[in-house]
Amino acid sequence: MDQGKPLAARVETQGLLVEVLYTAPDTGEAQRIRADLFQVGPQVSRWGTFRQGISIRVYPDHDSFEEASNRHGYPWLRAWTFANEVLLQSPRTWNSDPGPARDQDVLELLVHELTHALMYQLMEPAEGPVWSVEEPPAWFREGMASVTAGQEHLRLTRDELLRWRAAHPDADPLHPSAELYRSQGNAVYAAAHRAFDLLLATSGEEAVRNLLRRVREGAHFADAFQVATGRSLLEFEREAVRTAFAGAARAAAGSGGP
Repeated sequence: MDQGKPLAARVETQGLLVEVLYTAPDTGEAQRIRADLFQVGPQVSRWGTFRQGISIRVYPDHDSFEEASNRHGYPWLRAWTFANEVLLQSPRTWNSDPGPARDQDVLELLVHELTHALMYQLMEPAEGPVWSVEEPPAWFREGMASVTAGQEHLRLTRDELLRWRAAHPDADPLHPSAELYRSQGNAVYAAAHRAFDLLLATSGEEAVRNLLRRVREGAHFADAFQVATGRSLLEFEREAVRTAFAGAARAAAGSGGP
């Protein structure tokens, strides 16, 4: 962030403390981000409470974002998140279709990224190094963020995902390689969204909260998953792929009141 003097704005709302760091060309975007942050809390807080503040660093273009995040060759990537920091390409430089980034696009991305940050914070051990925490599978990380942000409208439909899987029978979108993530991001995010949706439909939100709490207490992710959901992680993943995530559709067809 070397385009002028760094600027900062602080937002505190509903247990969320965020400092937005930007430069003068992104003053308008910083204001939009600050306004959106007041709407983020109700969606993200379903999983728990932030344990520390977050900084959002706004980079003026994709090149500077890539340099900061050390993620090169991902032209579609707009943000990268850690437990207490979000690296964000300025929305004014997104290649959006149609036209500039819409307010809803920015809001959804903030919910998505702050869900990542909260997930990491909820898994961090009370004592011991942060790096000792086991990383959840890609589908869990991205699915949790995508479902929380309500981004199904951005994902491949189930039929489109089925056709993609038929054309890529050896690919594993639930555990994507770096190259699959880079070149087939649409399928990876769609599979993640539908897998997490299936997890919620079959085990419920409390199971996810219990899972994260058990990881925080020192359990391996697969062990925590089994205790929290009553079945093995491998069994769940195989069933999700075998049924093409149809379980989520069946569960969603039910009704509840009021």
